[in-house]
Amino acid sequence: TADALGLPAPRPFAAEVSRTPTAIGGVPGHLYAPRRGGPPVLLLPGATRAGLADERVVQVARAYARAGRTLFVPALELYERRFATDDLERIVRAAVALSERPRAGGRVSLVGFSYGGSFGLVAAADPRLEGRLTHVGVFGAYHDLVGVVQALSTGVSLVDGQAIPWDVHPLAIEFLHFYALELAAPDSVAPLREALAGARDPHSLPPDARAIHAFVTNDDPGQTYALAARLPAQVRERLARFSPASVADRLTVPVVALHSTDDPAVPYAEALRLERDLDRVRLHTVELFRHVDFRARDPEAGLGLARDVARTWHFAYHLLRPQERAFSAFTGWGGREVSAQPSGADSSSSRPRVSGSRT
Repeated sequence: TADALGLPAPRPFAAEVSRTPTAIGGVPGHLYAPRRGGPPVLLLPGATRAGLADERVVQVARAYARAGRTLFVPALELYERRFATDDLERIVRAAVALSERPRAGGRVSLVGFSYGGSFGLVAAADPRLEGRLTHVGVFGAYHDLVGVVQALSTGVSLVDGQAIPWDVHPLAIEFLHFYALELAAPDSVAPLREALAGARDPHSLPPDARAIHAFVTNDDPGQTYALAARLPAQVRERLARFSPASVADRLTVPVVALHSTDDPAVPYAEALRLERDLDRVRLHTVELFRHVDFRARDPEAGLGLARDVARTWHFAYHLLRPQERAFSAFTGWGGREVSAQPSGADSSSSRPRVSGSRT
């Protein structure tokens, strides 16, 4: 955990790690591996411009590999802020091939950050991965894209009728408008861009573009899902295609989630929706992260810093735990497999109430 957070910590017995550009399952990416090999992990970063070279990605990948895991980070279009169906196919193919790779074979731990975690949840429901995953771990992931738009456009998430306020970051609005243009038909992109910039009357837009504009600029959270139902069919299908909520009934593997209550990029309510809709999920809540970035230099963090480090450690422990038996087979160390099935409330979470109170 200290390695992944960039905190100084001596690890004299950690494995030596190599980092190799390669392709697995026909998917290019970077492979991080200890010398002896180890149980497989597929790591999915979010929409980071630096992609595979992102310092945070390298840091987490090395930390995993030093813990005796063979880890693959695939190259995805998501890093360029694109929602590409081909990415979901890449994730599935890479996971299948990783599970069959010599010296790294076995069931795969699929771990994703931000939107990468959401893509991983969608991919995990693919029938080709049946029996190939130990679990899915996500940090700062969304559950329902319509719910994300609800919070982005109105500053409020409604979960089971209860309002959860959210402080919207200006860059998040920029991303919402960017994605709205991605959803529009090619001949509607220019007029929709003008309307979103306030340079055109939205009533003059073509009907499909007008529906998209109404959806992303609506300020009444109670109207979000009704407006989503009026979107063009291809837009509704695309929103569902990239929403874990649409495959929740087919997600049979355990899920471990970490989310910050004041996440500025993905509303905390998305974690509550995830917990509500999945049968096998363990949610850890932290407070001192900015989305997936650790704010270790906050001089007023105090006990909150120690608490969040402990909860992050629990999250990391639950990610590594299901592969204990496989790890001992690679290293020759003793160990026993521990089930990833949650067994009641997570005492490390102390989650805020759904009403939106911050505790």
